[in-house]
Amino acid sequence: MVSATTDGGNAMKRTRNLGASTAPIAAAILAASAACQQGTWTAAPVPEPAVRAAPYAAELSSGLVCVESNVHAKHVNRFACATCHPAGGAFGFAVPYTFPSGVTSTAGGTLTLRTATTPTTCTVACHFPKGAPAHPVEWTTPGPLACTECHATTALPPTHPSVPANATRDDCQVCHVMTGHMDGTVAITGHGPEWVSPASPANLQFHAYGANAGLTSCQRCHGQDLSGGVALVSCASCHDGAGPGAAVTLWGSCTMCHGGTDGQTGAPPDATWGNAGDAVRVGAHTTHLAASAIAPALDCDVCHVKPADALAGGHVDGGTAEVTFSGLATARLVATPSWDRTAARCSNVYCHGGALAGGSNTAPVWTRVGMGEAACGTCHGLPPPAPHPTVSGGLTACSSCHAATVDAAGTVIPPRAGGKHLDGLVEATGGHPASWMDPASTGFHAYSANAGLSACQSCHGAALDGVGGSTTRSCASCHDGVTAKLWNSCTMCHGGVDNQTGAPPEGTWGHESEAARVGAHTRHVTATAKKVAYDCTECHLKPASALSAGHVDGSAVTVTWGALARTGGASPAWDRAAGTCGATYCHGNYSGTYTYWVYDWGSGLYEQRSVAYAGKAAGATWSGAALGCDACHGNPPSAVGAWHSGLHGGGLNAGAGYNACQYCHPDAATSAGTNVVTSAAQHVNGVVDVAPQWAGDCFNCH
Repeated sequence: MVSATTDGGNAMKRTRNLGASTAPIAAAILAASAACQQGTWTAAPVPEPAVRAAPYAAELSSGLVCVESNVHAKHVNRFACATCHPAGGAFGFAVPYTFPSGVTSTAGGTLTLRTATTPTTCTVACHFPKGAPAHPVEWTTPGPLACTECHATTALPPTHPSVPANATRDDCQVCHVMTGHMDGTVAITGHGPEWVSPASPANLQFHAYGANAGLTSCQRCHGQDLSGGVALVSCASCHDGAGPGAAVTLWGSCTMCHGGTDGQTGAPPDATWGNAGDAVRVGAHTTHLAASAIAPALDCDVCHVKPADALAGGHVDGGTAEVTFSGLATARLVATPSWDRTAARCSNVYCHGGALAGGSNTAPVWTRVGMGEAACGTCHGLPPPAPHPTVSGGLTACSSCHAATVDAAGTVIPPRAGGKHLDGLVEATGGHPASWMDPASTGFHAYSANAGLSACQSCHGAALDGVGGSTTRSCASCHDGVTAKLWNSCTMCHGGVDNQTGAPPEGTWGHESEAARVGAHTRHVTATAKKVAYDCTECHLKPASALSAGHVDGSAVTVTWGALARTGGASPAWDRAAGTCGATYCHGNYSGTYTYWVYDWGSGLYEQRSVAYAGKAAGATWSGAALGCDACHGNPPSAVGAWHSGLHGGGLNAGAGYNACQYCHPDAATSAGTNVVTSAAQHVNGVVDVAPQWAGDCFNCH
C-alpha cells in the first residue's frame, strides 16, 4: 500500500505523477488508504481488470513510484500494489505472489485491520518462509526487522549452523550476502584472498589465526566437522585434497597444526599461528615425544588429555593446553604432580624423580632444551637416598642390581633397545651376582646381611617378605618358606647345630674369629645338673624377632644385666676386651647373715646366733673352661668356714668324711663321698637355701 495524506493538493500531485492511465486506480487507493487510516472502510469501485495490466505492475514495483523509507515504500519497491490490494482499496492476497525459489507464496495470507487497541497485522508467508511457523507481523513495527522475525531458528534446515534465538542481523550477515535478498538464492559470504595467504597483514588475517582462536566461527559455515556445511566447501578440499574421507585424515592428524617438520609425532617444532611469542607452547615437546638414550618416547596423554581429533571439544578453544598428568608421570606416586606455567616447571612427576628421589633437579625448566635439565643425577641421587642401599663405585655399581637398566660400564641401556629405564618400575632384575648364593665366596649374602639388614630391606621390603620393596621376592622363599617362622627363629643365625636354643655354637657370617660372640652361650642357655637354663635376657636385650630395630646392625651386642645377675644389689660388669664378666651374683658376688638357734645343754634353753656369709665374686672367663664348685663359693664356703668347721669338730669340712652339705642345704647331697647339687632350681636362684634347724637333719640324730 502507498502511504496516504489528507491534504488533497499533495494527493492530487501524487495522482497526477502516476500518469493518466493509472489515475483512477491511484485515486481509489488513496481514498481507501485515507479511510483505513481513520479506522473505517468504504468499498471502492473495482477497476476493470484491464487497468491492472502488466505495465502498471512493473511501474509500481520499479522502485520509482515511492521513494519514501516508510513501510509502504519498502513493500512497493518490491511488490506490485495488487499483491496486497487485489482490487483497488481492498485488502487480501487474491493475486498471489510466488517467490523466485518457487517454495514460498503469499497465497492464503490474511490481513487484520487495526482496532482502537491493536495495530494492523498481516499473516503471510513472506514473513515465515520455507516452512517456518505462521505468525502475524505488525504493520507499524519499525524496520529493519531482525532476521529471526521471519526466519524462525527452529525452522532452519538441519545443515544450518546453530543460531541463538536472539541472533541479530549482524550475526546473520557474517555468512549471508544481503544483496539479492528474497530473489530465490541464498548467497554466502566468501573469504577474500588474504584469508588463504600466510603473508596477509595483521589487519587482514590469514585464516589460521582465526582458527587457532577457536573453530566456532569456521564451523558456523563449514559444518561441525568442517566437511562443508552450508558453505558446501570442506576445509579438507584445500588442506589435503585427499578426496572422500579427507576430513577424517585431516582432523585426526596432529601434524595438521603441531609438528610435522622435525617429526611426525605432533610435538610442536614451533608455535601455532598467532602464538609465536609464547616459548612455553614449544619447549621440550619434541624431546619428550621422541625416544632418547635414557627415555622412551612418551605419549601426549602423559601430560595432557589427548583429544580424539582436532575437532574434539575444548581442544582448539583459544586458550593454552591444560596440563593433566597421568600414566608414567604419576607412577609410584608419593606426591601430587603439578605444573607451574609461569615458571615453566613441572614437579613431583615420576619422570623427573619426584619427591624423595634425591635428584639435583626434580623440577626441570620446560624451555631449557638441551641444557642438561635431565642429566643423570638430576632426577634421582647417585645412588638414591635411603632406603636405597649405600653403593660405592659410581655408575658401574648399578648394574649388579639393575642389570636390565644399566650395563657393566655404567651406561643406561636405551629403552628402545629393551632397557628398563623410566618404565614406571624400579627394576632390580639380575639382582645379585653368582657369589651371592655361594657360601664358599666372600660375596655370600650372609656377610652383607650380618653387616646390617637395611640394604636387604630396600629391595625386599621392611619385613623381607617382598612387600613394599623394589622386588616381590621374599627372603623366606629360599630360607624356609615361612616368613614368620624364619624371622622369629634364633637358630636362623644363631645355633641350631648343637641345640635349638639359639645360643651361638659358632660366630655368625663374618664374625667367626671373634670368640666373644660364641663363648659360654650354650652353657648358660641350657640346663645342667647344677643350674636351670637361663634366658638371654639375663645378659642382654632379647629382640622380638630377627628384624627388631638395632638387632642386626653389624655391631656387637650390648650387655644389659638381668634380675638374677643383680641379686642383692650386685653391680655386674662386662669387659669385652678381656672376655670376663665380674661382680655378678651368679658367680659369687653375694653376702648376707644367717640366723639360727643353738640348744644350750647347760641351761636347757635355745640361743639365737648369727653368722655372716659371702661368695668369692669370681671373675668368670666367658670363653674359658667351665667353673668348678669352689669357683663361686668355698667348699664349704670360706667366709663361714669357722662356723662350718665348728660343727662336730670340723666334721662338715670338705674331705672330713661326712661331706654332708645336704644336712643344711636341701639342694645338695652326697654321692660316693662327693658333694653334688640335687636341685638345680634351688642352686644359683638368688637365695641361700638352708633348712630350718627344727626341721633339719640334726633332729634325725638328736
